[in-house]
Amino acid sequence: MFKINRQHIQISLVLGCLGLLTNLYPIPLFGNVQLILGNIVIVISAILLGPWFALLTAVLCATGLFIAWGSWHVFILFGLEAIWLGYARRKDIYALYADIGYWLVIGMPLFYLYILLFSKQPESHISFITLKQGVNGLIYAALGSLIVTLFSSLWHLEGKVKDQKRRTFNAQLTYSFTLVLTISLLASTLIFNHQVIEKQQVRLQQSLQDSAAHLGLATEVFIDTHKKAIDNASRWLSLSQADFHRWQNRLAKLHQSYPGFITMLVTDADARIIAASPLSRLKPDDGKLENLSVKDRHYFQEAFFNQITYVSPVFLGRGFGNDPIVAVSAPIYQSENADQPVGVIEGSLNLKKFVDIDRVSTLHHHQQSMIIIDENSRVIYASEELEIPPLSQFTRTESGKRYKTNLDMLNLHDIENPNPEFVYATYTLNNGWQLYVVKPFSPLLKTLETQYLTTFAILILSLIITIILTRVISQRLTTPLSVLANKFAEKGYQDASDYSIDQESPREFLTLFQSLRQSKQQLISHQLELEEKVAIRTFELEKVNKKLQSLAERDELTGLYNRRYAEEKFRATQEFCHRIDEAMALAILDIDNFKDINDTYGHQGGDECLRVIASKMKRFFKRDTDVIARYGGEEFLLILPLCNVLMIEEHLNEFRRTIRQLQIDNPQGNTSMAVTVSIGAIVSNASYSDALETWFKEADLNLYKAKNQGRDRVIVSIPEPQRPG
Repeated sequence: MFKINRQHIQISLVLGCLGLLTNLYPIPLFGNVQLILGNIVIVISAILLGPWFALLTAVLCATGLFIAWGSWHVFILFGLEAIWLGYARRKDIYALYADIGYWLVIGMPLFYLYILLFSKQPESHISFITLKQGVNGLIYAALGSLIVTLFSSLWHLEGKVKDQKRRTFNAQLTYSFTLVLTISLLASTLIFNHQVIEKQQVRLQQSLQDSAAHLGLATEVFIDTHKKAIDNASRWLSLSQADFHRWQNRLAKLHQSYPGFITMLVTDADARIIAASPLSRLKPDDGKLENLSVKDRHYFQEAFFNQITYVSPVFLGRGFGNDPIVAVSAPIYQSENADQPVGVIEGSLNLKKFVDIDRVSTLHHHQQSMIIIDENSRVIYASEELEIPPLSQFTRTESGKRYKTNLDMLNLHDIENPNPEFVYATYTLNNGWQLYVVKPFSPLLKTLETQYLTTFAILILSLIITIILTRVISQRLTTPLSVLANKFAEKGYQDASDYSIDQESPREFLTLFQSLRQSKQQLISHQLELEEKVAIRTFELEKVNKKLQSLAERDELTGLYNRRYAEEKFRATQEFCHRIDEAMALAILDIDNFKDINDTYGHQGGDECLRVIASKMKRFFKRDTDVIARYGGEEFLLILPLCNVLMIEEHLNEFRRTIRQLQIDNPQGNTSMAVTVSIGAIVSNASYSDALETWFKEADLNLYKAKNQGRDRVIVSIPEPQRPG
């Protein structure tokens, strides 16, 4: 008894260490979703050794997760699962069925309670994380059960847990189908969900970047428009010879043309306000406008002393009200003293105009918000739903650093929480401001949660249908087999264990074995003989098929591909280049004056020219992706994917010069032959056309031009890709 327990302990420890090492590196799927495969050994230990040895294995496996995650709940959650599965095994309940019950009754409710009480996860994430944990449990339970089933010969352990009753073929077949279906469905779902979420991330990131660029450009246009307005106004006032006291009316008219300014004012050289619009909002304490000074304001200092058109950071207004504003200012001159300003014109941008820009974006992108900050990281504008007041210091923190995602994520409110609140994109305006476009992260997680819920529902429904159908089918198989086996069993049997029929084999197989035993050797002999014949015939058939395929695809004279193969290969090559958005080239090569060669040196001389040129083409265009074919007579076709648009013409000319320098031996005499070639080619993006005829027509036209221009030349055209109609 001691030896058996020691062996079981050793197996439990080995399985546990294997699970610990595996769980140190959970497989990331999306965000903080990870796939745990180390727990497979818990299922194996529970099936073979029972609950308490499985608990020992589970503690070791959970240690790996504790090191990786730093969360103690794994010891409770997976320890209880090991005990549950072990006792279910003693009751002859299959592990997968038992694990489904565990996660529905204990596992997911317990995990939900733990996350709710002890975790900082946002409430919107909890249901998804809980569901993911249950689905993960089904995956490793199914894989563990399948491993035990597939490698049953490895588990001949003394004292291992055995079935209390021999299982029927019906039950074993049903469970096997259930395992395969569960693993197939869950694996395909994980792959599908991963691909879907990857595409959603790419679309979301692209959408945010496009929105940031669009909003940034719109903001720049708004600022530049009003900056030019102030600049033009300063020139206009500088050129007008009017007295300062007449500028009030002019400023009021100018303000009416630019409602984007909430207020406008003009100062003299001493920074005293001499004109303002709207005048009704300016309320000096003593009632005199000229007693108001803006000498301490940056917009006056920069425009007057540095003589530039200046856009200020955001600041709190004064005199015209207490609104946050951005000032745009420019110097005013007089013609008789053009080098020294006599005052400043200033317009305060109405920051509420950014609401209009933000609203246009929101109409096209749901739940998207905008933040604009100045060069001092103070908030100029933030969408209302973000609840970030203007003039506040912009604080944010990068979050989701442990998340597997391509998205940029940050937190704006819960700064200390490692879980992301928003995904974002930024745009830097030409005046140094930063524009942020943010979108809540939780809807993306909600989409994935819906996909997992759908998968879980489909899985449960599929399992029910599988169990019902498999039982019906297995009964149709086992009933006649049992009757047949019982008739043959009248002769009796010797020892079933010699033929690997043990305690876990179906009852029907034990009966059927006795009738088939006598013909086993004869069947094996016939089988070996048949397999030998089949192997010989298969080998001979493969040789013939390879030869036929070579004859069907190759030109016999040159050894190049023939026209039919080239036309078939073009479509695959074009689709490949189109998917990766790369250029490709198609060239037609024709031997100049080939008829004269045949007339002078005979057809054997002409054939030798074709063979030599074909050999040179193989060595020159030697990439695995290049397609070289004899298209007919003295005409060859080249399909060159992933080519350099700027270098292809020189590449073809280099080959043309190589052919021109050749001296080809005449097989009928001691003289040598010299040949030249003309090449017409087209190079373009693969989206140019998916029809070979279109490419060929353009290349053939270029070949015709090459012939007309004296032969021995290369003409390449680079047409624009055709846009879909």
